[in-house]
Parts: sequence; structure tokens; C-alpha cells
Amino acid sequence: MTRAGANISSDRRNFFMSSAQLEALEKKELQEQDPVRQQLGSPIRTKARILGFELCDKDTAVLALASHQAKVADLNAEVCAKTAVKHAGPVTSVAVLGAEYRAKGSRIAMSASWDKVIKVWAVDDPQRTLAVLTGHSDFVKCLVAHPTMPIIYSGSADKSIMFWRLPESAEALLSKQKPLEITPFKVIKGEHTGQIYTLCLDSTTASTLYSAGSDASIRAWDSQTGAPLAAAGYDSDSWHIARGQHKTNIFDCKLTGNELWTASADKTTVGWDLETRAADLILEHNTAVTAVLPIPQMGVVVTGVRDGAIYVWRISSGSPVIIREIHAHTDDVTCLRAVGRVFYSSGLDETLRKWDIKDVVEFSGGLEYIPSGLKKNNVQQSQTSTVTSTANAGHSALTEEEERELAELMSDLDD
Repeated sequence: MTRAGANISSDRRNFFMSSAQLEALEKKELQEQDPVRQQLGSPIRTKARILGFELCDKDTAVLALASHQAKVADLNAEVCAKTAVKHAGPVTSVAVLGAEYRAKGSRIAMSASWDKVIKVWAVDDPQRTLAVLTGHSDFVKCLVAHPTMPIIYSGSADKSIMFWRLPESAEALLSKQKPLEITPFKVIKGEHTGQIYTLCLDSTTASTLYSAGSDASIRAWDSQTGAPLAAAGYDSDSWHIARGQHKTNIFDCKLTGNELWTASADKTTVGWDLETRAADLILEHNTAVTAVLPIPQMGVVVTGVRDGAIYVWRISSGSPVIIREIHAHTDDVTCLRAVGRVFYSSGLDETLRKWDIKDVVEFSGGLEYIPSGLKKNNVQQSQTSTVTSTANAGHSALTEEEERELAELMSDLDD
């Protein structure tokens, strides 16, 4: 007699998986065969899990990949085939310095990794490392670059935030035969009690750096000195939002105007008033929220969640309401960013996808966004096709140990 929930299989990949896990895997594989999902958002395929990305301009992005690489992607191509920066572990985050900071005409980018190192390189020549930033004692989880100054900020699993300064002239990076070794000019440690997952700068002057992570608190710092930001109206109180509204990990934060948006594993996205530090708007989801993107010119906020769905919320009038759903990614959404009227989404399904926000908002074909020209096939019809579950095996180029570590990292979403 077979015990309820037991999994009997000769497929090695199914060993130690429950029936529920197998059902989820089979559902994902069927979604991957859906011809509509394969086309939605004009996907750029990377053959590696995308853990984050940054836009250089309307034609170029830099990708953080679980395959120990950071790559430059042509946003008009179907496959990411350009040369890469190599790390000794999965690349968790990337950033790009301001458009004025260039070396021989090239933008300057950074990549951070589980190897505890941040590498600086030219977008036009990513195989040459220009500088190495060392100081963190554990995985580097997030990066952000100052838009007008050669300053980089990093957050780590070691619970610290570090400030780094590059040479005033980017050309100085090219004059060195070996990569320039740089140590942080400011280290913040002891304020956050958990890993730092996300950093963002205020969108007007970039004078304030906001940080959040696994302790579910939000803190603010002077972006030049690293001093805690003073709370308005208080002589001694530093600006921070304690754990409470968010119950667990905060994975993303974005700032627009006088409002800070955070995405959390507690299944909520929150819009915070920066002056009062109160939660103005709370967007509730059915699963962990992994990315958030406010688009104020359209009066909407875009959120990405663990199961790969993207939601567009109208917040400009009355209570927040979902006006559009996008079901394209077949695994966690890892990052959302915008340039002009286009926003991009990345996922653990190894794709980067592009969306015209005006088209998505004004779409009149129903709640689920499927643009004209794409006909949604019946799911039952897709089930008749053979599912080749191992077709994409090995794309992430992770060892078994790293696969387990990445699975543990993503399981934090349930904490």
C-alpha cells in the first residue's frame, strides 16, 4: 500500500520531492511549453537564472546571473550572447555609474557576487576588470551607484553597508595595468540586525540612501557621509521604520517623490510617507512580493511575485486596485526597472522581458494582458505535447552545493 503523498519515480530529479512539489514542477514545465508565455514580453533568453539587472540606456542592460557571470545584454536581441564578467560565485547584483562617468566613451558598471567581491568594468569591454572592491565578509547582496558622483554603495549578508569611492576620472581606471584595489571609505554595521537585501537613493538629489533587508526594518543614511538621517522634528531620533508593518524580509525598495515603496516576503508591498514614516498604501498579494516599481506618471505601481506573476496596481484614485495581470515568467520575478515608457522584468526562468507601460495600462482585452496578435492556447491542448523536463538542465552552471544554497536563498521568501 502506497503511503499518501509518497513519490514513486525512477527519474533522479524527482528523488526527495513531495507530491505537491512534483505537481508544482509539472505545472511549471507545462507553462514553459505554452506558446503564449514563450512570446509575451519579447523575451531575451540568457541560459542562466537572472538574479538582477540594471539599465544602461534604452538599448543596453547589464545582467546579474547565477552562472557566476555578469553580462551585457542587447535589449533588441533575442539571446544574450555578449562577453561576460566572471566571478567565483553567483552574481547577485549589478549597477551602472552615471552617464557622465565614462572611460574611452564607455559606461562603467559594477557586479557583486557570493564571492564577497565587487568588480568594476567598462560596459564596452566587460572582460577587463578595472577595479576590485573588497571588504565584505559574506555574500554581497545589493549594489547601487550614485547618479552624478563616482560613489558605490553595497549591502551584504554580513549585515553591513559599505561606501566606496572610485577615482574622479574614469580614465584613471584604464591607466592601471592591474585592477585598482579599493577599500570602503565608510562602513555601517550594527544598525541592521540581519542581511541587507536592497538599497536605493532618493530620486531627486540622491542625498539619502535607504536600506532594508531580513530584519524587516528600513533605515536612511546621508549618502556622502553615511551618518544616520535625522528624523524631521526630532533632535535625537534617526530616521527609521522598525519591524512591524513588514513582518519579514524586505527584498526591494524604490523611491519616487515623497514616497518609498517596499516589497516583502510577507506578501505585501507598502507605500511609505517619508515625512511621517507611516504606511500610506498597502498592496496585499497571495504570495511573497520580490520586486516593486512605481510609475507615477501613469498613476500605477508594478509588482512582481514569487510565482512569476506581474501585477499593475492603480493607486491614483481611491483604494489600490489591480488593473492588469501579466503571466509570462514561469519562475520568481527578480527585478523590475523602467526607462522611458518601457519597463523590463527579469526572472529565475532565465528571461528578461519588455513591456510598454502605456499599452499594458490601456489594454482593453481583460484583466490578463495578452496583446493583439497573440492567441492564448488552451492549457489542456498544451498538455498533450511532450514535456522535456531536462531540456534546460545545466544552464545555470551551478554546482550541486550552489544549487542547494540558491534554493535555500530563495526559500527565505517563506520566512
